Amino acid sequence: MPVAAQDRLSLICDGAFRGQFKDREVGGAVVTPEGRVYSGGAASSQYGDVPTTALFELEDGTARLNLPQPPTCSICVGEKGWRDVKDLHVNEDKIEGRIRYGLLSGTKFMIDRRTGIMTGDNGFTGMCRAQDLSERKF
Repeated sequence: MPVAAQDRLSLICDGAFRGQFKDREVGGAVVTPEGRVYSGGAASSQYGDVPTTALFELEDGTARLNLPQPPTCSICVGEKGWRDVKDLHVNEDKIEGRIRYGLLSGTKFMIDRRTGIMTGDNGFTGMCRAQDLSERKF
């Protein structure tokens, strides 16, 4: 369905990335009397949430999204910040699309227009609220 003129939106979505995150690393080395060096290390990880905020803007049939890269994405590259939304689909119930973090990384997302919940394939879930575009903050 085409994007209508009244679908000018500016959303702030407070949420978190859910995933398994490294929380500790230890390492060490031992030197034997013969001069041989043995080293080793270990890391522990914990399943949890990393709080973050996503920003979404829709105007004149195009959209952009500022969704931080997930902390677990080792192949995410490029500039941080706003990204153009591809494959944008807007209807009365939801907004869907995808963004790229680089050549090999990106995510699909969906915003439920009835509940305000935004979900991303990258583990992000947040609650969106519309900004009043008729008045300025300052």
